[in-house]
Amino acid sequence: MKRQNKKSILDEMQNQKLLKLEEIGFWSLFWALFLSIAVQLIAGGTFRDVFGEIVILFIGSVYLLFASLKNGLWMKTAVPTRKGNAIISILPAIIIAVVNGIRIVLNKAIHTKSLLTVTAFVLATYLICFVVLELFRTIYKTRRADLDEPDEESEE
Repeated sequence: MKRQNKKSILDEMQNQKLLKLEEIGFWSLFWALFLSIAVQLIAGGTFRDVFGEIVILFIGSVYLLFASLKNGLWMKTAVPTRKGNAIISILPAIIIAVVNGIRIVLNKAIHTKSLLTVTAFVLATYLICFVVLELFRTIYKTRRADLDEPDEESEE
């Protein structure tokens, strides 16, 4: 079934405002869902308890990621760099450390094994995030170069 392009009844200014509202709405829902997952996990919930929220967050994130990469987009204010990816990868590692640290304290399970486990998860999270971001940086640069180069066939 082919989707019909309906003519917009909005002028350019209204369309820009609507796009901004949709952007704010998406990111508000995204971070609220993320916070909901974190709070439930800190409160003692299991991954089974937040599985639905994780799936929804994952679907939205994957869609946004691949749609952006397909169109050669990254961010409004920056392009990806190795140094930036190294710095950004620290954030998920810190989140994992804080969530698990709070859980350990709340469960009064402060011992060497649990601290080593959390440390391993933090390091693994950092490395995985960095490698994934580097992969996406490479895809972005390749896609951007393809989009920026004029077609040789169209010039002839």
